[in-house]
Amino acid sequence: MGSIAPGRVLLPGLPDPLALVPAERGMEHDMDIEAGNAGEVDTRGTGWFIGYSEWVNAGGANLRHVPQDGSGAGPWVKWFMHPAGHPNGEDKPVSEGRTVSLVAGPPGEFRLEFSRSPAFPAGETVTHMLRRTGDFVVWGEGIYHRAFGIKATCILTIRWRPGE
Repeated sequence: MGSIAPGRVLLPGLPDPLALVPAERGMEHDMDIEAGNAGEVDTRGTGWFIGYSEWVNAGGANLRHVPQDGSGAGPWVKWFMHPAGHPNGEDKPVSEGRTVSLVAGPPGEFRLEFSRSPAFPAGETVTHMLRRTGDFVVWGEGIYHRAFGIKATCILTIRWRPGE
């Protein structure tokens, strides 16, 4: 054993607790582990850091990559700090499976609109506002959605296909 830092006491018969954290001690390990910060992972500006997109297939264990060949049913996970004005109602594809979007950071203001039609006709569009940490909306297949970042808001979105 090397020297012990001043103030540290090792009890006889118990392992050194710092020796139990090989990743933080710079030691090699053979476990499939990926770690990072969702806001710092290269998502090519999309926020999707777990899913079937090629940029999550970053080498190593590839634990964030879900094959799109039908063998995976999700989850696909997006963490995105939407600044005010982003997105501003851009077209989104019709939903597959189920999706939940949740305010995952400090309170903000994020509007989601839903419709069975990509035209979002008046009277056939449902609107939900997410403001407080923990506010969420869940929606199913065959629904068009669009989003509006009214105030800066951190949104966590998870998609999955149930029953697969």
